[in-house]
Amino acid sequence: MSFKKIRSLVGRLFSEKQQMIIILWLSQFFWNLRKYFLGVQIDYPDEFLKNWNEIKKKSSQDKERNFTVYQLIKLHNKIFEGKQTNVIEFGTDRGAGLTTISKFIKKDTHVFSVDSFGLYAEEIKKNITKYDEHYHGKYKPFTKKTRFRDFNHEQMTENLNKILSEKNSKLMTLVGYFPELKDNDMNKIKNLKFSFVHLDFDLYQSTIDTFNFIKDRLENNAIILFDDYNLINQDGVKKAVRDLKIDLDKGIQTQSGQLIIFT
Repeated sequence: MSFKKIRSLVGRLFSEKQQMIIILWLSQFFWNLRKYFLGVQIDYPDEFLKNWNEIKKKSSQDKERNFTVYQLIKLHNKIFEGKQTNVIEFGTDRGAGLTTISKFIKKDTHVFSVDSFGLYAEEIKKNITKYDEHYHGKYKPFTKKTRFRDFNHEQMTENLNKILSEKNSKLMTLVGYFPELKDNDMNKIKNLKFSFVHLDFDLYQSTIDTFNFIKDRLENNAIILFDDYNLINQDGVKKAVRDLKIDLDKGIQTQSGQLIIFT
């Protein structure tokens, strides 16, 4: 696919910060066209827009994908209203999606974040498979010297816990290369049931490992969001979903590339 090669080349020519600026701008331009060509205009809730304007500079998602997270959290809150719940995000990056989850999740919810935060780049690189074509060759995973250079996950955790504490909730951030977390961190999640899972690890094997971990740890009516299912440079995710034999008839594919599975 020629466009896929072009997109991959862009990913190598521009820094991740430049890529995010370009992608977010093009995405906003594209989705604005639906108003003029399809006659479609979404009235975004004010609380969502306020949050988006605060997080977009650190987001690896565009507005539409983040709106999906927002809507699913709202749906989750209705499904599990009045219950104590656990939600988990695999692949937090700089915390834009996690911020959306934390701000809008219902009370009495424990939130867990799993990411390497640039500290385990070598482990990521050596586990790239033949299905992750975009990540071959000279590709370098994000490190503390690149995307995470001016980011502190401990400060992020502290900031979000100030929000969550008002809802009798708490965020725990687990730093490592999944599933090779420290025993102490793995023990914090291995005996829990999860009601919402945001799976954003981008790669084939990471998707396999994560789903195999959570599949027997799901509440009834839990929601799973695969963020990169239809993204052409993360095609290992789609291959993983197929190999896992996930029933797509229980899910929805969004126009922005995500896959939502209802259990």
